[in-house]
Amino acid sequence: MLVNRTPVFTLRAARDGQSAEQRAAAASAALRRAVEDDPAEVRTEAQGDVAVVLVGARPIVTLGPEDAAAAGDPTPEVHASRVAAQLRDALRKEQSRSATLMTLLSVALVVLSGILGLFLIQRAGVLADKTRAWIADNPERVPAIRLRSIEVIRPASLRAAIHIGVGAAKALAQVGVLYGWVLIALSLFEPTRVYAEQLTGFVFGPLYALLVRLVSSLPLLVVALIASIALIVLVRFVGLFFDSVARGETTVEWLPADLAVPTSLLVRAAIILAFFVLAAPLVTGDDGGTLARVGIIAVVALGLAITPLLASVAVGVTVVYGRRLRVHDFAEIGGREGRVCAITLLEVRLEDARGHEVRVPHLLGLIHPTRVLGPEPLVTVVLTLAPATAGQEDVRDLLLDAAGAVGQRPAADLLAFDADGALYSVSAYSSAPDARARLNAALAAALTAAGVPLGRPPRSAAAAEAWIAAGAPPGRPPRAQAS
Repeated sequence: MLVNRTPVFTLRAARDGQSAEQRAAAASAALRRAVEDDPAEVRTEAQGDVAVVLVGARPIVTLGPEDAAAAGDPTPEVHASRVAAQLRDALRKEQSRSATLMTLLSVALVVLSGILGLFLIQRAGVLADKTRAWIADNPERVPAIRLRSIEVIRPASLRAAIHIGVGAAKALAQVGVLYGWVLIALSLFEPTRVYAEQLTGFVFGPLYALLVRLVSSLPLLVVALIASIALIVLVRFVGLFFDSVARGETTVEWLPADLAVPTSLLVRAAIILAFFVLAAPLVTGDDGGTLARVGIIAVVALGLAITPLLASVAVGVTVVYGRRLRVHDFAEIGGREGRVCAITLLEVRLEDARGHEVRVPHLLGLIHPTRVLGPEPLVTVVLTLAPATAGQEDVRDLLLDAAGAVGQRPAADLLAFDADGALYSVSAYSSAPDARARLNAALAAALTAAGVPLGRPPRSAAAAEAWIAAGAPPGRPPRAQAS
């Protein structure tokens, strides 16, 4: 009798009209069926003067006295026990060989599936990169999403959303391939098969529960989707309306064009918060539902997170709508001086003397005083001339002519003089950002051309310079002191 072409024991006698070869073939077939079904315990059972060898409940061979005599055993029971021991050993070896082959096959499948998984992960990355490159090379092929004449989503926003979606799909596909490979690797081996079942339940259990809840709340989801679309359309319409006001295409009596942009931001933010706080309970029919709680949490979190921003906006509202500053005027805000380029709810944008943009938050206006200098601020230069120039009208006229070439309403005042020099203050009103540098250059050129000598600052110059730094108007200098 053979097990997978390996001899287990030999039948030498004929029985019940069958030759030894026929009996061995029948026993091999029965044993093969038993192994294919489920190998069980090998046992013997005495039935009269014969003994039967069984694998589980399936009889394999019946041994009689002639078989025992041919094998040199005293009784059929003894012969059956020896045959059962040989069969048991053969089955154990066959199971070990089969387990080894299955392990090798499983390892090969793990390696093969890993290679396939790496290919799929790489392919997902290549497809995502190609999609992004196509969008970058063909931006005009991505149209805007319109609802009749209202542009709900701009092409740039749609391209950004596609970029984000492609990245998310790439990550999801790669994670899915990796999860599938881990699941296959765990399920191929008997010791780790239980972990595969646990992993499947851990991943798909919550997804199944979520799917059940989504299906049960499908009518509510449809209503919420319609309300969300209406919210997006409303916010987009409000933004387009205020944009047209800012561009001058639409004229509104109660809203100047320069206030359209900050007003648009405030109105859209108010619409979104009102939707979550007020409209969401009406849509869902639950005052304490998830959307209502999200709205309340969003309002509270927003209030805590942007407290400094809200404070700046509160100050900005008084500045913007109170018209305390005007665009193109000069001002000193938060210790910074320059031409006002723009006034928003958060900051004032200045252009300094070098043409750089300086953004000053409104909160600094609560700490530093704000000086409104007007469209043409006063520019003052203090210089020291020789003592002999004190009181000379031609020198004063020279200074006035130089200041008049730079700005309007020039003034030249003698602040102090003594034996070391005469301290003059030369000023003019000018809207040029570099007016101070130009005034210095004009004075230097005029004094050099006229040959007027410079002097040393008088001992009373400190008080005069402090007076100038305080922003006192020209024409009212402190009393000159002679030494």
